[in-house]
Amino acid sequence: LLRRLSFMEKEKIEINEEVKDAVTFEKDAGRGTALLAFNGKIIGLMSYVDELRPRMKEIIDETKILGVKEWHMLTGDNENVAKVVSCELGLSHPHANMTPESKVDFVRKFQNLKRHGEIVAYIGDGVNDAASLALADVSIAMGGIGSDVAIEAADITIMHDHLNRLPQIIRTGKNVRRIMFQCFGTWTVTNIVGLALVLTGVIGPVGAAAYNFLTDFVPILNALRA
Repeated sequence: LLRRLSFMEKEKIEINEEVKDAVTFEKDAGRGTALLAFNGKIIGLMSYVDELRPRMKEIIDETKILGVKEWHMLTGDNENVAKVVSCELGLSHPHANMTPESKVDFVRKFQNLKRHGEIVAYIGDGVNDAASLALADVSIAMGGIGSDVAIEAADITIMHDHLNRLPQIIRTGKNVRRIMFQCFGTWTVTNIVGLALVLTGVIGPVGAAAYNFLTDFVPILNALRA
């Protein structure tokens, strides 16, 4: 059984003070820990350090330029690990010891606090992230290392786990949204003009049909720019 200290204590696994001191030492050093138990006793301890993906700080800074207001890191690791990673990424909102349930509560809280026009986005790759991915306004899963349930719950999947695609996703979304409103505006204006031409007798039924047919291509051609 390979689990965290809190899980082992909950399961009444025998843990001596030497093991607890070792866990505390690793935690203070900013490393995560997992304990290995067999027959109700601890037989091993594993410590690990998260390896950051390349250019993550630059990618996060670029998303802020594109309009992202806040980044929050939700992790199941301890406080010191969260602080070390958040400092390397330039994040001011690390949240440690998060369970799947607490992640969902966090996303729900943010959705209740958001103002008009704001959205809550969530990036995750594990089974523990699936519920939060499904709840967020926009959710992004990592396709290469992500679990099937996380990919299924997400709106967007980055197939090759290249997080440098995040700014591209934001730019593409902004561009599509701008083109969409242009199409709506064009359709509205052309229909108002066509209606005015019909009501004033400038064009008859045949002309109105031709006008309607030809002006339908304007928003379609504009949409192809996306």
